[in-house]
Amino acid sequence: MRFWLAVLAAPIMLSCIDTAHYYGEEFALYYRKPAEESVTELLEGKEILYWKSDPREKKRIGYLYKNSVQVAGTRGSRESYMIYDDAGMRALGFITAEGVFYRFDEAGRLGARVGEFKILPTGLKVFFGIPMEEYVDLEEVDPYRIQPGR
Repeated sequence: MRFWLAVLAAPIMLSCIDTAHYYGEEFALYYRKPAEESVTELLEGKEILYWKSDPREKKRIGYLYKNSVQVAGTRGSRESYMIYDDAGMRALGFITAEGVFYRFDEAGRLGARVGEFKILPTGLKVFFGIPMEEYVDLEEVDPYRIQPGR
């Protein structure tokens, strides 16, 4: 009985030993270092399509690009979305990871806050001024189809 009592007491006694030999920097090698410069990586691109009632009459009204952004001095990255016009040349707006829509002004600076919505379908309809009873959808960008402006 005394043997088992000593065996059970040993971990308790060992846990009370001073851990002066432990330094938090020992684990620094396991963490990603902060970014030295801001980096944006394109994750995916989709076409924004619009139609009134017949899906065969789909019309491209823009592009939605999902990006991963890592700001200089940080370890983590955030996702954001950029909205481009139907030619894919001019940025129209910006969507945060939380779903807050912003519109760019004519000079390309961050302009008015449009609102906070789910991206599909409500947010894109409000951003482009499309009535709620009409349709908006996203489709993958076909890399083999010739696209104007690209």
